[in-house]
Order: sequence, then structure tokens, then C-alpha cells
Amino acid sequence: MTERASRRSTSTVDALTSDGLMGADLTLLRQYEPVVRYTRGELFLPTDVSAYVAQCSLWTGVHGGQQTQLGRPGELTLERLSTEGVAYRDRPLFLRFVQNPLSRKEYLRWRRMPRERLRATGRFTTTGVFGRLIDAALRASLLLRGKVPAGVAAAAETTYREQLDAGHFTYYGRVVRDGGYVCLQYWFFYAMNDWRSTFGGINDHEADWEMVTIYLAERDEEPARPVWVAFSSHDYHGDDLRRRWDDPDLQREGDRPVVFAGAGSHSGAFIAGDYVVTVDPPQLQPVMRFVRKLQRLVAPWRHYTGSTPGLGIPFVDYARGDGVAIGPGCEHEWTPSLIDDETPWIRDYRGLWGLDTRDRFGGERAPSGPRYERDGSVRVSWSNPLGWAGLLKIPPTDRDLAQALEERVAALDNELSGLAATIEADRKELRGLRAQARSLSAHDYARALAESRLAEVAQREAALNRTMAARTQLAEERRAHLATLSQPIPSEPPQAHIRRPHNPHLQEQERRTRFLRLWAALSTPLVLGSIIVVLLASPLAWVTTIIVLTFAFAGVEAIARRRLLSFAASVLLAAAAIALIVVLILLFLKHWRTAISVLVGAAALALLFGNLEELRRD
Repeated sequence: MTERASRRSTSTVDALTSDGLMGADLTLLRQYEPVVRYTRGELFLPTDVSAYVAQCSLWTGVHGGQQTQLGRPGELTLERLSTEGVAYRDRPLFLRFVQNPLSRKEYLRWRRMPRERLRATGRFTTTGVFGRLIDAALRASLLLRGKVPAGVAAAAETTYREQLDAGHFTYYGRVVRDGGYVCLQYWFFYAMNDWRSTFGGINDHEADWEMVTIYLAERDEEPARPVWVAFSSHDYHGDDLRRRWDDPDLQREGDRPVVFAGAGSHSGAFIAGDYVVTVDPPQLQPVMRFVRKLQRLVAPWRHYTGSTPGLGIPFVDYARGDGVAIGPGCEHEWTPSLIDDETPWIRDYRGLWGLDTRDRFGGERAPSGPRYERDGSVRVSWSNPLGWAGLLKIPPTDRDLAQALEERVAALDNELSGLAATIEADRKELRGLRAQARSLSAHDYARALAESRLAEVAQREAALNRTMAARTQLAEERRAHLATLSQPIPSEPPQAHIRRPHNPHLQEQERRTRFLRLWAALSTPLVLGSIIVVLLASPLAWVTTIIVLTFAFAGVEAIARRRLLSFAASVLLAAAAIALIVVLILLFLKHWRTAISVLVGAAALALLFGNLEELRRD
């Protein structure tokens, strides 16, 4: 090699290709380089980590204790970062990109600078009142949590634009061969995640690492071909992260997947559009399913906008792809840099790549590097690329699937052969026990022993029946596998593996109006204000006050979304159902004999009609 392994991260492409294996890896990475399309108004694009580190200070400290500066801006290099990572491996480390946020005057001057700007969606209109209340709670929590100070994003953009090579776009490529796959990982580093401060999202944090992985299927004496692709995307994981290479939702330019990066968040999306953040905790899933069923029961005529699981929160991830595009054939192209487990700054530095705000929720803390989580443990996406995307269970090709089925059929043959011998021996023993019990029962002095034999016969017979049922099940499984192998194995639908679809929010579903935007902005403060009304009301009026306010808010929401008729019909149906229940209860309390007679009569009529229908069929 022309350079030592400790210099891999900063070596040139020519130096990398001088090594045979790394040259082959680089060729594969360049062959499938993704095209990343950003949203108009994006401030931070992928950059070189060495230039970023040179602008940072390095800090250490104990959790909750005093922080000590280890390096000032201009003193740090990737080599020193690696050295300090080894020296302070047992203490938390973090970089700080912005040393001093902009003052208010500087920030206002920065805001007035000419630049492309996003035309944002009215985010409050994307969810209902409850989702907007969650938004208010999350924003209020920033007062108690550690957060990125105001002005940091503006200062970071200024430093990024003036000090870093903003026209030079780097990805850090890694190739992993495992389980019949070749995993091409493309790591992108951003100086800042400014989703909250610039685009009204959930969080800000210094530094941001995002990743695209392309999975190639290895074949004997044949070139590897792409079969899957996965993008890092917020809280999605496993099967939901990946798309098959022939998925119609996956846009490609030749052999290069197209990634639509979220504005500020840089999260990857397969389809261009605006994505509303949803939460779907397992504890709430049964409740949400019940609510949806109740909605369809009460208002079957209502138009339900999509079937995305979870609860919507009015934070929008803008992945429109109408801004800068980077990749082969675009105005800007990539500069690759190879990394692996032995790259020193990857291996040795476990600290954060930006400001440690000590946010309890983690959203405002900077991330660690490609290899590590914030707690210093190795990332699943680094140590287990197949498991990260749910591919451990998926063979690379249909040929591997057929081979697995053939191996299973062979194992079933052996198991069935063994079961046949076991069944024959157990049946012979069972018949012998039954003969013994019959002989013993003919003699009075052996009755107790005969009963013991009969009990043993019953147990053995039940066990033999279970064994024979298992043999039948295995034989049926074998027959099914042979039927599958008798013809070409059909492919599954491209999205059969997806449990939680990641689709953009359709604006036409909401039919936005100015009144809806106004109501969306006012509804949350009004809900909080209504709590005051309830508290000031007399205790006897609490129930009626809450009911009236609930119907009032729901009615205005329906008017704002142009669903007044649907809302009115739902209210009338609910009122009729409640009235019917009340009448039945009163009838049962005052005339319980009549009520029971009516119920029994109705049951008798239903049974009569059912029996007559059976007679008609006969």
C-alpha cells in the first residue's frame, strides 16, 4: 500500500486504488453511488470530517460534572481525535462546532441574507387537536430539557459556508461481505441538524450522520447484483427500512438509487413529499385500533385519509427533492473516502461529534460517529448491517431459497423415517400392554394391576396419537415444499415485508383553507384556556362543561376541514344510540318482565327465521 492504514480516511482515490481489495471495494461503491436530492432551502450538505474537526473544540467531563476543554479550534486533527479517544476512553467526550452562538443582532442580519427558502406546509393543519396538544407539550419540554441554544444553527451555517469547503461533497464508504451479501454503506456527515430551528421540526443538534446501504447478492462466478436498498430514517428499523430493487417506490437513475433527504433532518425517504411524524408505541396500538374501528362504525360514510398507523404529530419532514442534487450525472458529484473497522478515528473516538446538551430525551444531543452509539456501544448498522435492515432471514437469491427448501425436505425425510420406526415400536408396545390388561382383568386378585395397565394404555395411546399427528403435519409440510420446488418459485410482492409504511402526507386529503390554518394555530391555546373555564365552573357543571367544549372543538375542527355534514351525521347517530341505550335501561328497570319478554321474543324470531332458511335450503 502507498500509505499506512492510519491514513486511509484522508488518502486520495489514486492511493486507495493501489490496494487490490480496497480498489475493488471503491469500484463497487462508485458503481452504485446514490443520488441524493435535497429540499429547497437546505443549509447543510455532506462535508469532509477533517475540515469540520479543525473548526471544533474538544471537551471531556463526568456526567453532571464540570467540563474540561482538551483542544481549541484549529488544534484538532483526525489523528489527534483518535489519540484523545484512546486516552479518555473511560470518560465522555464531545466536540463543539459553534463556540459562540450569534447575537440577536447578528442573527437578524443573517436571517435577512438572500438565500433559497422553503415554502412550508401549514404543519398544524396536518393533525387534529390532540396531535397539536402533543406538539405544545414537546415544545414546552424544551424549557426543562437540555437543548441547542438559539443562534447555534445560524452560527453553524456561517462557519460551514465560510470555513468548510461547501462545494466539496464527501461520503465515507464501507464494504461488508456477510451471509452471501455485499453491503455497500455510504455514510454522509453534516455539520448541523437544524430541523427545529429552520424547518419547524422536532429537534436540533450539532453534527449529523446519515447512511444509505445497498445490498448486492453474491453469485458464483457472476457479478454481484443489487437486490435491496435501505436508508436511515428517524425511528424506522428492520424490515421497514428497506425496499427491494424492483420496488416501484424506489426511484433509480440507472443502477443508482435516488434518496430524498429531509430538510434539516437529512433523513432518507424513497418518495418525494412532506412526511408527517407519527408515533406508534406498542402500548397505544390496541387503543388506536379500537378508535379506528369505532370511527368506522359511527361514521362509515366518512372519508378516511390513509391508513398510516400511529398518532400524528404536527412536525413535517420536508423531503421534496426540489433543491440541490448530488451524485453521478448531477451538477455536483461525490468524493469518496474509504473507511473500515481499522480506520483510527472511526475505531478510537467514541465521543459525540457535536455539542452535548445532556438532553434527557437525546433528541438535542449530538450523535456519535458511524461505529458507535451515544453510550459507546457499537451501532447495529455497523456491526450487523443485515440485521439492521431485517435481512438475516432473507437469502440473497431464489437459488438460495430453493437450496434451503431442499435441505429441509431432506431433513424431513430423515425425521419421517425415524418417526415411522418409532410409531411401529410404540404401537407394538401399546398392543402388548392392552393384552396384559385384558389378561389381568380376568382375575380378581389382579384387578388393581389391570387398572394400572389400563391407565398406562390410555397414556401411551394419547402419546402415540400425538406422534402420528406430528408425522402427518411433517408429511404435509414436505408435500408443500415439494410442490413449491416443482416449479419456479414466484417472487413476493415488493412491499410484502413492510409493516409500517413510510409514505408522504397528501395535501389534497386535507383540503386546506385559510380558516383551517387559523383554527389550527388558535385551537391549542383555546384548549388550554378551556381548562381554566372547567376549573372555574362549579363541580356540578364540570361534566356538562366538558361535553359542551368537546363538541364545540370537534364541530369547529369539522367545519375547518369541510366535514360538517359527516360530523353532524356522526353526532346524530351517536345521540340515537345513546337514547336507545337509555330507553332500554329504563324499560328494564321499570318493566323488567316486558323487557325480558321482548328480548326472548326477538331471539325466538331470529331462531325461527334461521331454521326456516335451513329448511328452504334442504
